[in-house]
Amino acid sequence: MCESFQKPNTKRIATPSVTRVNIRLVGLALVMATTLVWGQGKSTSRFQRTLTVTNAEPVVLNIEVSNGDVEVLYGRDGQVSITGFAQADGDPRLDDNYFPASLSLEQAGNRITIRHNSDPGDAYKLRCRIDVPYRTEVVSRVTRGKQTVSGIMGPAMVTAGIGDIKASYVSKGLRAEVETGNVDLQVIGEHIEARTGRGNISGERLPQGVNARTGGGDIKLMVIGPSTASVEKGNGRIEVGGAREALICSTDSGDMHVQAVPHSDWKLSSVSGAIRLDLPPVANFGLDVSTGSGEIQFERDDLSKLSSDLHQISQRVGGGGKRIEVHTGSGRIVIR
Repeated sequence: MCESFQKPNTKRIATPSVTRVNIRLVGLALVMATTLVWGQGKSTSRFQRTLTVTNAEPVVLNIEVSNGDVEVLYGRDGQVSITGFAQADGDPRLDDNYFPASLSLEQAGNRITIRHNSDPGDAYKLRCRIDVPYRTEVVSRVTRGKQTVSGIMGPAMVTAGIGDIKASYVSKGLRAEVETGNVDLQVIGEHIEARTGRGNISGERLPQGVNARTGGGDIKLMVIGPSTASVEKGNGRIEVGGAREALICSTDSGDMHVQAVPHSDWKLSSVSGAIRLDLPPVANFGLDVSTGSGEIQFERDDLSKLSSDLHQISQRVGGGGKRIEVHTGSGRIVIR
């Protein structure tokens, strides 16, 4: 059912493909491809430090940044390299005292804490890149700014007030929470908790599934294990392709589209949005469909034609199988 991505001498983790991806090599490629670009005519100050760590145990990295963009990327074993840039627009000047006054760095063995504090309304913006060993656990908190985590073992917990979160090629679990911003997830080895108060959530190749919840935004999930997806308010959409296990989805007034083979039970609901299912031409499943005041439409030869005034129906297709429940209060339901 799956591919595995691994680091030598570490546990292999299943992912949904037929090839094996070496997380360390992927992380290294991402590091080589990532660059920091600075605007012309802007005052900048630079910080660089390399810390030695042991390979005997994972690195535990804690990050606290009030205003800035943070990248945590696979670099090399045996060291943690921290490169920071502070940037200011216009007249504010930065000197060598900026980082000693605003940045603190603590190390106790393989436990490393990085803190950066700036005053509200500060004209300076931090950009920090941290290259770490593969065996690294991350807890990162940014009040305002973007965060990227890639090519590590994990687990990782990434939270933000305002700003986007991107995570990819993390072997263990992940928790990503942001009040205002988007969450993008690619190839995570264990289960994921993803939440945004206002913003979109996207994920691909998540074999152990995701619990995705947004207060207002779209959710798009591709090739996933057992998952739930919820848009709590507004016209945010849910799109799912390649669901491999159980699936629970709900929206407010937004539409929903699911295209997959029903390997397990599904439960799909919407207050007023339309729901569309695209299922294989030959499939076995049980279908329970209902709508309060909307229309039900079947576009399959293996489903009985419906009277236009029917609002609830149950059918067995191909002898029955996994149960698919679909309900909307006033929206339209289409099964193709």
